[in-house]
Amino acid sequence: MRDRLITVVGSGYFQPILDLIDRLIQQPKGKLNASRINGRENGYSLSIILLSVVMLESFVGRVSDLQARVGSKGRTKAFRTSVPSYIAQLRKTFTLEKSLTEVFVLRDAIAHGHVWRLEVSSHERHGEILRSAALSSQYGNEQFKRRVNPTTRRTRALGLHVVPSAVGREEVIKVLDVIHRVLNFLARSRLIEPNVFSFHGRLHGRPFEFWSVLQVLRGAA
Repeated sequence: MRDRLITVVGSGYFQPILDLIDRLIQQPKGKLNASRINGRENGYSLSIILLSVVMLESFVGRVSDLQARVGSKGRTKAFRTSVPSYIAQLRKTFTLEKSLTEVFVLRDAIAHGHVWRLEVSSHERHGEILRSAALSSQYGNEQFKRRVNPTTRRTRALGLHVVPSAVGREEVIKVLDVIHRVLNFLARSRLIEPNVFSFHGRLHGRPFEFWSVLQVLRGAA
């Protein structure tokens, strides 16, 4: 007997993400000083965001493969555009394109190691004060320029910090929330089966339904 299988590595990231979140919520909430988060919150947050976006890309790759199989003579437009644009092309009712684009802007800032030049001064009461911040000229594409407010260094819709050293649990919550909503949209649109992105793993050593992690993170924020 032969079976046809479509591999998708996205589900393999669920438990590692939960493990990182377990570590994250054990850390004292970091204080943002001069575009830098104190403590280990930054490192865990950066890692969770990267793995979460890679997870989503894997599921969208599966959607793309399935669409190619049902297209005209098994062919559709090649998946050569961005993930947000691709989903918007598949379904005109997709309303999360801007938010998802900002998630990918943050992903790129982290993955490509955006370098910022910060000028700070010390204050006896307020700690470090940011005087100026400039992104190195070799970073920042057109998408970055469209979606980021250069004054606040945050994305325009979600308010995500794009200076990697400033990324914390606030960004983790927003990124996971958008990814969850995108996956639910794909399921409602019959582009992916709900069971593909449902996962029961372990958090704090106990059985745990993955997407309940949003409630846990908000409670610990």
